[in-house]
Amino acid sequence: MTLRTRWLAFGVATLAALAGSGLRAEEALEGPQEGAKAGSSDDAAFDRFVEETRRRYGVPGAVVVVANARGAVTVKGYGLKEQGKPGRVDPDTRFQIASVSKFVTATAVGTLVERGVVSWDGPVQALSPETVLALPYATETATLRDYFAHRTGLPAYAGDLLPDLGLPSEDLVRRARFLAFDHSFRSQMAYSNYGIFLGQHAAATAAGTTPPDLIAKAILEPLAMTRSGPTQSWLFQDDNRASSHDRDGTVMAYENVDSFSGAGAVVSTGADFARWMGMVLASGQAGDRRLLAKDTLRQIFAPSMVEGPGGPLRDENAAAGLGCDSYGFLGQRIVEKNGALNGVRTIVTLIPELEIGIAIFANKQLTVFPEAVRAEFLERRIGRSGIDLQARIRAEQDAWNSIVDVPTPPADTRPAPHPLAAYAGIYDSPLYGRLRITNGEDGLAATIADRPALLSHWSADTFLLRFPNPDIAPGLLTFQLDSGRAVRIEGSRVPGGMSVSYGTFDRAPE
Repeated sequence: MTLRTRWLAFGVATLAALAGSGLRAEEALEGPQEGAKAGSSDDAAFDRFVEETRRRYGVPGAVVVVANARGAVTVKGYGLKEQGKPGRVDPDTRFQIASVSKFVTATAVGTLVERGVVSWDGPVQALSPETVLALPYATETATLRDYFAHRTGLPAYAGDLLPDLGLPSEDLVRRARFLAFDHSFRSQMAYSNYGIFLGQHAAATAAGTTPPDLIAKAILEPLAMTRSGPTQSWLFQDDNRASSHDRDGTVMAYENVDSFSGAGAVVSTGADFARWMGMVLASGQAGDRRLLAKDTLRQIFAPSMVEGPGGPLRDENAAAGLGCDSYGFLGQRIVEKNGALNGVRTIVTLIPELEIGIAIFANKQLTVFPEAVRAEFLERRIGRSGIDLQARIRAEQDAWNSIVDVPTPPADTRPAPHPLAAYAGIYDSPLYGRLRITNGEDGLAATIADRPALLSHWSADTFLLRFPNPDIAPGLLTFQLDSGRAVRIEGSRVPGGMSVSYGTFDRAPE
């Protein structure tokens, strides 16, 4: 669950050039919208770059925020809130900020650390005894630092289906014990939305509050982020919100990840988010009030787990912080978090030593537009890398697209050895609940906890499980049969693809 302001005035010559490129007249007039504090920067070349890049990637609309330790430098809206409709993005347009929420959540938990309610390095089970993982040693030892740096041993992206099942927080916490590890505790970084939720829930429990209220009371309200909220419902406070768009420009349904709270559910605007950025860049100071101590932010930024190559220059010393990442860029340490939900991409990039940063929220599925703008910003602020970063980022677009492409069966696939009716039935998983498989005229159909799923043949007794929500990773289900009838299902990952194992399902008693 990663990652999701134009101040250019087009003249006659620019319009003519756009017309020559095949853009419609109405598209050519979707230029940058002046925003709060606009005019603080006269970098027209960067303005042009942002607008041209938005069009190159076919992004309907975006907001770009440049902030420093004193607050917003520029907050600018670009393009349309919804493709084909006249409303333009402005500094107050609400966006789902997706996994950028994790960075905000880490600062909210940081306020509890400063109050002595929790610590980054104390056992989480002391805060929340009901938080139990599959491995006893991890249960007893895991800290908030482990959860927020993705090093608990939870498999990457596993559990992302759970927010779609409508489960209460207590049930989500209880089910964590049924998610088998696929690597050792603290042995590697594995991105886990579930893990961030579990850490936030434990901290909120210790403070006597809920995960959404922790974000609201600790961060959003003190910073007067009045158009921001910790749940999806904040999108609908009025009509000034960005629609979600698929890769072909069509409108997508908003993705609701409220169940995982601070892992991805925060809603904000460019103008509001500049307040949070300013506070973080000012070492926790917000006006005449100190929200966080400098050392608390240092702990959040600090490398807590090696990640491997990261950032525009593919720094081999990139690392996970707490709800964020960091990497080197021409001698500067960069702190960053990106995000993605259905139809939205986001990123916030900070240069702490220079006390400046940028955030980009864009309303298009899996576009690398935010990374392209961020790379240009870093080169302008720090120095040219001598590498064509824009070409490198364009080449990464296919990899982003592949995240939601449907996996294809292997070339040596074998036909199902049994009639499809042999696989039909009702199965139970302690993690995901009831899986119901039916055999109809169009083949097998499935539901998990009454939510629709898609089941297609892969090879032999193995089938591909995927979901209408493209942000939920697919997985393979292999049926075990006895006397011509399936009695058990074993989950596994799709080889070479972004996928998860859905674990074990046993046929329910009749």
